[in-house]
Amino acid sequence: MNRTLHILRYKMVAISSYFKNMNGERTIKGLAELFVLICFFSGTLFFFYRIFNYLASLTDIGYLVMNKIISLGFLAIFVMLVISNLVTAITTLYRSQETAYLLSTPATYRQVFMVKFIDNIVFSTWAVLALVLPVVVAYGLVRGFAFWEYIFELFCVMIPFVIIPGCIGVGFAIFMFLASHKISPKTLIHLITSAMVLGVALYFKLGQSTSLTINVVSDWRVLNRYLSSLEATSFAFLPSFWVSETLRLIAIGASNTLFIYMLALVSSAIIILNAIFLIADRFYYPSWLASLEYHESITQKVVKRKRRTSLIKHSNWLPSDFRAVLAKDIKLFLREPAQWAQFMVLLVLLLLYLVNLKFFCNNVKETYWKTFIGFTNFAFLGFILATISVRFVFPTISLEGRPFWAIVSSPMRVSRVYWAKFWLAFLIFLLISVVLAFVSNIMLGLQGILMVLTFFSILLMSMSLVSLSVGMGAIYPRFEERNPVKIASSVGGILTTALSLTYVGLMVVFAALPVQKYTIYKMDPTIPFPTFEVTLSFAMMAILNLAIIVVPLRMGYLSLIKRDY
Repeated sequence: MNRTLHILRYKMVAISSYFKNMNGERTIKGLAELFVLICFFSGTLFFFYRIFNYLASLTDIGYLVMNKIISLGFLAIFVMLVISNLVTAITTLYRSQETAYLLSTPATYRQVFMVKFIDNIVFSTWAVLALVLPVVVAYGLVRGFAFWEYIFELFCVMIPFVIIPGCIGVGFAIFMFLASHKISPKTLIHLITSAMVLGVALYFKLGQSTSLTINVVSDWRVLNRYLSSLEATSFAFLPSFWVSETLRLIAIGASNTLFIYMLALVSSAIIILNAIFLIADRFYYPSWLASLEYHESITQKVVKRKRRTSLIKHSNWLPSDFRAVLAKDIKLFLREPAQWAQFMVLLVLLLLYLVNLKFFCNNVKETYWKTFIGFTNFAFLGFILATISVRFVFPTISLEGRPFWAIVSSPMRVSRVYWAKFWLAFLIFLLISVVLAFVSNIMLGLQGILMVLTFFSILLMSMSLVSLSVGMGAIYPRFEERNPVKIASSVGGILTTALSLTYVGLMVVFAALPVQKYTIYKMDPTIPFPTFEVTLSFAMMAILNLAIIVVPLRMGYLSLIKRDY
C-alpha cells in the first residue's frame, strides 16, 4: 500500500509541477479550457433546467416523465461507462509504457493494477460526469434540493455508481486477454457489446411504455394506462435505477428509503471492488503477458496480409497516394479496438433511437406539434453528429503520431494527406446523416417542407462539423498521444466540442425562425408570406456554414505546413 501511495504521490507532484511551470501559452490554453468547461456546464444546465421546469408545470404527469427520463438516461450512461472502461483499459492497463515500467519495479502486481485502475476510472468517467452533473443540478433546482443534498448525491451516490461499471469493464478486459488464445479480443468485444446492446434493446422492447396518442377520440383511460406504464417499466436491480430513485426520494423527502438505495450502491461498489482486486491478484499479470503475445501474433498476421487486395486498391479512379492514405486510415481504424468498438456502440444506440421512434405518436395533426417534434429530432441528430465528429474525426491528424514528419518530408504534399482525412470522414458522415435524416423523418411522419428542410440541413451540418473537427484537429494536434479518447478530451477537443454544439444550436435557431413564421402563415392564410424572415434565415445559415467550413480548414492547413517537425 505504501508503494501505491508513493506512485500516486508522484503523479500528483507531476501534475502540480505542470501548473507551477506554466508559461504564457499554457496559461492561455488553461484559461480557454476552463472557459469552455464553464460554458458547456452552463449551457447544459440551462437546457435541462428549461426542460425539467416545463415538465414540472404539468403536475403529476410531468414528474413521472421527468423521473423516467432520468432513469433511462442513467441506464444509457451505465452501459456506456462499462464499454468505455473496457475500451480504455486496453490502452491504460495493457498497452501503456507506464504500465510496462511499473511492472518492472519492486511494486506488486496488485499495486500496479490499483494505480492503473484509478487512471482508467478517471479517463473513462470524467467526461461523462461533466455531462451528468449539470443534469443533476438542473433536476435539483427544479425539485428544490438543498446544498447538502447535492454533496450527498455526488459523494455517496455518483462515485459508487461510476465505480461499478468501471470494475465490470476492467473485469471484461482481463478475461478478454486471458481468453485471447482461444478467441480474439476483437471477437470478444463484439460479443460483449452485442450482448449489452441486446439487453438494452430487450429492456426498451419489453418495458416500452404505452404510446400516448393525441387525437380527438382520446379519453382518460389512455392517460391512466400511460401513467401506470411509466411506473412499471424500470428494473429495480440495476445501479442506474438506484441512482434515479435517490434523486426522486430526495425530492419527496423520503429519507428512510433514500438511505436504502444509497447503501445498495455503496455496498455493491465495495463488493465489486474487492472482487476485481482479487481477480487482479490472480489474473492481471498473466493477462498482461497474454496481451503481449496476442500483439506479436497480430503483427505477424498483418505482415502475411500485405499481399491481399482490397477494394480501395481497385479504385483506380483515385490517385495512388490518395488511395494509400485512405487504405492506411481504414486499416488502422479496424485494428484499433478503442476506435471501432465505441463507433459501433454509437451506431447501435442510434439504431435503438430510430427503432424506438415507431413507439412515438406519429399521427399528430396539429401543425404546431409537428413542427416542434421535427425540430426536437433535428436538434438531437445534430448533437449526435457533433459528438461523433469530435470523438472520431478530431483525433485523425494526431493519430499519425510522431512519424508525421516523414510524410511532410516525402514527395507527397501535406495537402493530399489533409484532404484525404477530410473526404474519408465526410463520406462516412454523409452516409450516416442521410440515413438518420430520412429514417427519422419517416418514422415521425414528417412530410413537406419540414422533411426537406431537415434533410438538407443535416447534410449541410455533416460537412460543417467534419470541416470543423478536421481543421481544429490540425490546429491542436497531439502527435505524442496514441489514445484517441485522450486526444478528444484535450484542450483542442473540448474547444471543438463547444464550437460544434454552438454551431448546432445556431443552426436550429436559424432554421426554426422561418419554419415558425411559415407555420403561422399556414394556420392563418390572411397573414402575408414571411419573405423577409425566410430570406434572412437562409442568408444567416449560408454565412454560418461558409465560415465553419472555410475558416477551420484553412487555419488547420496553415498550422500543419508551418509546424516545425
